[in-house]
Amino acid sequence: EKNASWILLLQVELYCYAAPKEYTVYPRILDERNAAGNLILQLTDKITLDLEKSNVMTDNLIFVTSTKDVQKVETIDTSHIHDSIYHDKHYQSSVVVRQEEGNVEVEGIINDNLRIRPLPEAERSAQGQMLHRIFEVDRKSEKFIKVGHTEDLAKGYNQTDARKDTNSNEGWDALQERASSRDQFFVELHIISDRKHQYSYKSNEELITYMAVMTNAANLRYLDMAHPKIKFVLVGVTRMKDHEFASNRHGSIDASAMLNGLQRYANQGKVPGHHDTVYLATALDMRMKQDNTVVGLANFASACRKSAVGEGEDMPHTYNGVNTMAHELAHTLGSPHDETPECPWAKGYLMSYVDGGLNKFKLSPCSEKSIRRYVQYLSEDCIRVQSSKNYNREHRKFPGQSVRAQYLCRKLLRVNQGRKVTAKESANCKMQCCNRASLGGPPCRTYPMLDGMQCAYGKTCKRGICGVHTWTN
Repeated sequence: EKNASWILLLQVELYCYAAPKEYTVYPRILDERNAAGNLILQLTDKITLDLEKSNVMTDNLIFVTSTKDVQKVETIDTSHIHDSIYHDKHYQSSVVVRQEEGNVEVEGIINDNLRIRPLPEAERSAQGQMLHRIFEVDRKSEKFIKVGHTEDLAKGYNQTDARKDTNSNEGWDALQERASSRDQFFVELHIISDRKHQYSYKSNEELITYMAVMTNAANLRYLDMAHPKIKFVLVGVTRMKDHEFASNRHGSIDASAMLNGLQRYANQGKVPGHHDTVYLATALDMRMKQDNTVVGLANFASACRKSAVGEGEDMPHTYNGVNTMAHELAHTLGSPHDETPECPWAKGYLMSYVDGGLNKFKLSPCSEKSIRRYVQYLSEDCIRVQSSKNYNREHRKFPGQSVRAQYLCRKLLRVNQGRKVTAKESANCKMQCCNRASLGGPPCRTYPMLDGMQCAYGKTCKRGICGVHTWTN
């Protein structure tokens, strides 16, 4: 009976999505709420997005370009990307919106199956607006009816294992008290784009932006989770130029072998910076011996450990791997599949393969309970590291902790929004503000950095000195 319902569901999906639709639009902003930075964006007569600003990535992201022989590591100022990412809770939209000289450029996820991309080479409107393409993602390609059973491959999570990260003398009451006091957990995420996947992105900025939109969309699946609130924050991106994590056989790859290869790669220290989980986005066709429809795999209950790796298929520029990524990341946080009377498989929440309509975009009560239980065993170091410094903006008290370098440069150079400005920090607490489009003056000027601004990796400026400083309110 269960299989029959799957067949019926699959037939309906094939019928509905056999011929994906595509049309063009000129997006326009109806209202810009400057106080909160929110936007009302009209795409069509029927689709208007109520966009809220997203906080999904660190301002100084670690970017790795990896080849067999060389691993280039650099810190990228992503504040201009960060400031252009929005979400709509109702539609589950995750988009990047750029405004330049009255023109609007939109790219990303409109809803579960609609995507939008700009067409810069196409003819502009009479008002000079850029044409955009809205298209459907063929949901057959998600193959979300069956995703790899991560629990079967994992070493298995239990409370004894979890306690290895905590004080062994700590009692149950103390654990419960600590868990209840944890209002939020920023899960620091490093995403790797494999050889085939990264090939579709011409620039590093394009790849970073795509991964930020993916992470933003995954976060929407966790909005209802509380005590703690779960939020994935993109802290690093790796572009794999010529390395495979397992043998590539004519575009397909063994999922288990790839996950093992990914874990070996991470354990060799090749993923720099602090991160709680590493996720691999692949454009290859993942397969297993008994299942050639697998699209995702992860080590169960592994976040904040050496085994914290997951992987999933994603077709470049389509974002069709969002559900898979959100699903596999939940596995790393200790959530099994929904297979209990309390949370039956047929309800179709995130941790089921059944399409449960709106349930598909959220965790079941059982998943929330499992994640809550897992987080209570994590060490304070795991929960606190980097979060208070980089992402918890409400507690920034010093000027450089609340003002980004690029924003300050824009103000100092008196450059309007939309024109590109770069800020280059240095270890002597001076920064170069550059406007390459400058006319009649030097393209770069040097200014002192504000107290609290990052001047080198892990260091900030305090009274003109770049170092590891303690900041108190």
